[in-house]
Amino acid sequence: MAKVRQLFNGVAIETAKRKRICYHNRKKHSIEGGDLCLVIKDPAGNGKKNYCVTCGLEILDRAADDLDALRRGLD
Repeated sequence: MAKVRQLFNGVAIETAKRKRICYHNRKKHSIEGGDLCLVIKDPAGNGKKNYCVTCGLEILDRAADDLDALRRGLD
């Protein structure tokens, strides 16, 4: 049987070791050291983008909707 492919190998939850900037809302949101954040690796290999919990949850909600649409397309 073929190996099941991993879709989200460039996405992780990390604990910030120092202050980071939320890529989605740079002016209003920041990520303090010790806070959790969503980290998405750039597919071109040019670094990572960090998102605060609020923005990260919005991204994950949208991703869940996209996955549901794909699943319905296969049914």
